[in-house]
Amino acid sequence: MCTLNIELIRGWLLTGLMLVSISAVAHDNESTMNRVSFQVERSAEVSNDWVTATLSVTDEDPRPERLANTINTTMRWALDEAQRHDQVKVSSGGYQTYPVYEKERVRRWRASQQLILQAGNVDRLSKLIGVLQEKLQLQSIAFSVSPESRTRMEDGLITDALAAFQARAELVQQGLGAKGYETVKLAVNSGSGSRPMRRAMAYNEMARSHDAAPPVFEVGTSRVSVQISATIELN
Repeated sequence: MCTLNIELIRGWLLTGLMLVSISAVAHDNESTMNRVSFQVERSAEVSNDWVTATLSVTDEDPRPERLANTINTTMRWALDEAQRHDQVKVSSGGYQTYPVYEKERVRRWRASQQLILQAGNVDRLSKLIGVLQEKLQLQSIAFSVSPESRTRMEDGLITDALAAFQARAELVQQGLGAKGYETVKLAVNSGSGSRPMRRAMAYNEMARSHDAAPPVFEVGTSRVSVQISATIELN
């Protein structure tokens, strides 16, 4: 008799748990059916105020130790020249050394190292590049929006995008005849499209000339954008 009662109790408990689970699933399905997902975006065109220039020194020599000394000496000179400019961010880039083969034999060695310059003052950076082209070659120039300007612009765009989200949510609510809505999920993403990198026409004759003219740049603009992806639940 006792065993029978225990089995009956277990059956009732299992039945109750199943009913609760079915009810929860039905509630979740009903809640999901009332959810609407959408995205809003706000963007603006911003003048580029940050320039990144990549220069390099390249040389060849049959003796690798003499080649390394030449590259290091030239790069030391370039770093000293660049570091005189307080408003220019200076960093050294990749260093490569590899053999040059002729008739399946190593005849000499070739080495190169990069120098990366970043600044917000385009004219000042242009003049510095003109000086460095005495011994280095200009490889590329990239224009972008500085981190400070991008953050300031994105903050304003986020405010506009949030207002657009609220307007869109109210439009959906009214269009579907709901009494109100609750925000279930909201994500803010930002991005910017920098101007494509421009390859510099760097000739050895010009790069090693003592009177190389500073390059002329047109910085252009970039588009900064903010996207808000949201899910609301109508009630």
